[in-house]
Amino acid sequence: MFEKILAGYAGDRAGRDAVALAVRLAALQDGSLTIAFPYHPLLASVTADGALERVRGELAAMLGDDEPRLQGAAYRWSPSSWPIRALQELADYEGSSVIVVGAAPERVERRHVGLMERLVHGCPCAVAVAPEGLADGEIRPFQRIGVGFADSREGRAAIGAGIDLARATGGRLRVIAGAGIGAAIAGYGFASSTLPEIEQELYEQTERTLAAVLDRFDGGLEAEREVRRGDPAEILVEASAGLDLMILGSRAYGPARRALLGSVSAEVMRRSRCPVLVLPRCSCACAPRDTTETTGSGP
Repeated sequence: MFEKILAGYAGDRAGRDAVALAVRLAALQDGSLTIAFPYHPLLASVTADGALERVRGELAAMLGDDEPRLQGAAYRWSPSSWPIRALQELADYEGSSVIVVGAAPERVERRHVGLMERLVHGCPCAVAVAPEGLADGEIRPFQRIGVGFADSREGRAAIGAGIDLARATGGRLRVIAGAGIGAAIAGYGFASSTLPEIEQELYEQTERTLAAVLDRFDGGLEAEREVRRGDPAEILVEASAGLDLMILGSRAYGPARRALLGSVSAEVMRRSRCPVLVLPRCSCACAPRDTTETTGSGP
């Protein structure tokens, strides 16, 4: 999954966090690393080579000159005024396995609504998001791996990826599911006398579905199963504080449907306390073993 990694870097805190995470991911499978940075030849006061050396110097100062994956990294610049498009196009051209970005600051999210959501939707590969401040904190191995469960092809691909990663690192795997109808929908039916029964039924169905899905995966790794009542996004954000990496599947709905239903993966990407790996629909060809569809729904 991490054979060819593309990290977006623009000289800001989010870019530093992205490269720090990309280096860690590349180490898992001795993967190659490409660092993309913006450069506008008509507006720049330095040459492209000069800009490249500046980026190299900044990252070497942050990660150290002896970081082997940084030494062997390839650098690509793009004049695109829309960084999301530049990363998607470069990932498609190079056949990247995963794009790594830093969590967008709140002020950027207000200006460009759904910046990270736009990256996931239409992306040719998986997307990893580094939480704010990752580059400044302690570098921890991926020992506590979580999967946010959804009853979908993408959700099962996330479980498969979590199993493979836990086996590779010797880590522990937690598969977490939130059983709730969400605040937006609950607001319409808060006065309904049947709401508690609906929530209980959803909880029981989620428990049964998750148990059935985990039973169909190959043995050899015992995953911790956790179903909690409440809004799925809030549950996963809370759980992220005790994880080293969270893996999610994204159904890649269009903008209109996403606005109506909300997006669990988008909310977790913005607020997670640990790195998040999102598998969009188009990347799920790598889903291991279990491809059997199940009934029911998930976040």
